[in-house]
Amino acid sequence: HGPLQSQETSLSSKVTATVTSCIQTEVSEMCTKEFVQRRFPFTKWLPQYNFSSFGQDMLAGLTVALTLIPQSMAYAEVAGLQPQYGLYSSFMSCFVYILLGSCKDMTIGPTAIMGILTNPFVVQNDNPDFAVLLCFLMGCVIVLMGLLRLGFLVEFVSVPVVAGFTSASALIIASSQVKGLFGLSYSSEGFVESWTKLFGHIGSTRLWDTALGVCCIITLLCLRRLKDVKLGEPGKETNRQKALTKLCFFIATGRNAMVVVICAIISYAFKSHGQTPFILTGQIEAGLPHPGLPPFSTFYGNQTHSFIDMVSHLGAGIAIVPIIAILANVAIAKAFSNGAMVDATQEMITLGFCNIVGSFLLSMPISGSFTRSAVNNSSGVRTPFGGLYTGIMVILSLSLLTPYFYFIPKATLSSVIICAVIFMVEISMVKPMWKSNKRDLVPGFLTLIACLAIGVELGIVIGVAVDIAFLLYFNARPGVQVERVQCPSGGPEYVLVTPNGGLLFPAVDFLREAVSKAGAEEMDVVVLNCRHVTRADFTASQGIQSLLQDLRRQDKRVVFHNLRPSVAKILSPTEELCTSNSDLELEQLLKGMKCQTEKERSKQYTKLEMAELTAEKDNVQPEQSPEHSATKF
Repeated sequence: HGPLQSQETSLSSKVTATVTSCIQTEVSEMCTKEFVQRRFPFTKWLPQYNFSSFGQDMLAGLTVALTLIPQSMAYAEVAGLQPQYGLYSSFMSCFVYILLGSCKDMTIGPTAIMGILTNPFVVQNDNPDFAVLLCFLMGCVIVLMGLLRLGFLVEFVSVPVVAGFTSASALIIASSQVKGLFGLSYSSEGFVESWTKLFGHIGSTRLWDTALGVCCIITLLCLRRLKDVKLGEPGKETNRQKALTKLCFFIATGRNAMVVVICAIISYAFKSHGQTPFILTGQIEAGLPHPGLPPFSTFYGNQTHSFIDMVSHLGAGIAIVPIIAILANVAIAKAFSNGAMVDATQEMITLGFCNIVGSFLLSMPISGSFTRSAVNNSSGVRTPFGGLYTGIMVILSLSLLTPYFYFIPKATLSSVIICAVIFMVEISMVKPMWKSNKRDLVPGFLTLIACLAIGVELGIVIGVAVDIAFLLYFNARPGVQVERVQCPSGGPEYVLVTPNGGLLFPAVDFLREAVSKAGAEEMDVVVLNCRHVTRADFTASQGIQSLLQDLRRQDKRVVFHNLRPSVAKILSPTEELCTSNSDLELEQLLKGMKCQTEKERSKQYTKLEMAELTAEKDNVQPEQSPEHSATKF
């Protein structure tokens, strides 16, 4: 037991030393100025903050608030919550992002996507506590992913899958709001049920609500076009033209707030005369929410449900909702980065803390909003400090304006949502995908159909699964070039097989079949050119061994040409592995057909690997040994 204990002690000490070294490195990095500026980006821009930036940030913050306030109330309705929950979710993220956010244009708050993902948990349980707990758990998951640098996981969700998911979500959200547009009242889940119940209740359509909703949609779409109005020739505009252009932009940006206010005034006028032609939003709880811990237990259905029960109800949503939120945030940050590097880890940590802090004030799950971020950018925001004024406006609306929110017609909120989400349908992406790679349409359309048919959560899982299956399939079917080659200077003829991928387990059987077919030729030698093979695994090693045994029974030999040391280490246990590292060596090997022994091969690979490591360290090509003068890795 002595040598064994000694080895265990040595291994334990090495692990301890490695962990200690990593901790020391991390701690020393945390004490640097660069780390502080990376994790607290306001330390970069705050020292240079000036009055000009103050004015631009205030203008942008107030402009964003005009969009945020009506949208947040509408998106709370999408989530199945009372409108005040949308406002509760809108202000704390503004303040948190000032401290931790790295993108000046980013705005975080309620979105249509987060609303549709939250809706099933609220509607099924008829309890807002599930939305608040989901917000907290989602924040914890995102922060953990950021600290562990797991942002690469979102790369497994491809653009076609995201497009299919986004388009399906937009259609589901718009379908769920059609009932409000027609003045109908019924509960529904999913795309199909929304339309079946709509046709079942179509006879109860309220004419006044329908007329108001249609007028609101037409008005919103027309006002949206004003943002593209540019008066005068570029660079030659008069002051009057500049002022009118800015006015058009301001009207287009604040169109949601304008339509909501005008419709509320109309409803109030009718109400004051004793008439209520529209279904109204109704009483909204006034004031700010009381700070407190997220609900780790709740009471509904005449019984108390523990934290474990609530988590089991949330299920896969705890993992799926954070992934979607991260995708949205990173995409928005990249879109407005103007080519600059985006710190995805910092954006993840910031989004996580926005949700965690918000959950203490009854927030629903939130993420970055592309629409409001675009408004922020167009308004000329200079720093994340613009969020301060947006947050203050939301707080003021909660404190002072909630009595007036009573008069907002539900048809108006439905029209605001429909006009916001119809442009999320990614029709424009179909043509480029069709021209570039038609195969990409398959996971996109499957995601779209699955989300519409069985729900967005399972739909995106199916889309990702199909995408990964496609990825594995094409990795398992690497391109293999087979050609007959005559050895120079009178050497024997042989079959040259060149795979264009790694020797990994999905591709082993396919490659083995290709080499076996090549070995069926009349030539006695098969040369496997491994210049494109950068990786291998144990399964590949076993497959190669089996292949060699099959060919040996046919009195054929296999030569591995241009084999990298890292790959050779994995394949080296295979018996009778003949290798060459240059064309000259291959020619000599074919003439003599003498395979290297295990000892010679091990010595050669060690030497080549050392040369490779030295080259990587010095950033130069490794020196070629005389006997391997044409070695290529």
